[in-house]
Amino acid sequence: MKYLDLVELIKEKPAYIKAGVKVGDFGAVMSEKPINGKWLVIFSELYTGKDIASIMVNEEDLKVYDSIPKEKCPPRKN
Repeated sequence: MKYLDLVELIKEKPAYIKAGVKVGDFGAVMSEKPINGKWLVIFSELYTGKDIASIMVNEEDLKVYDSIPKEKCPPRKN
């Protein structure tokens, strides 16, 4: 994992839910290196780019992607 990697949250934890982030949300890694096995990730809404949360996430709770798979994209809201 590295700075600006596109990641998906794949595990649910109370701290993530409290921050407003849920399994399946995508974000970008914003730290150069992990701190105690956690990465700073900014999660944003798809299509709007509005930030949901900027939180520290355990590395094992994230999956790295080159791009968001089409099947993971929700339909656009009109």
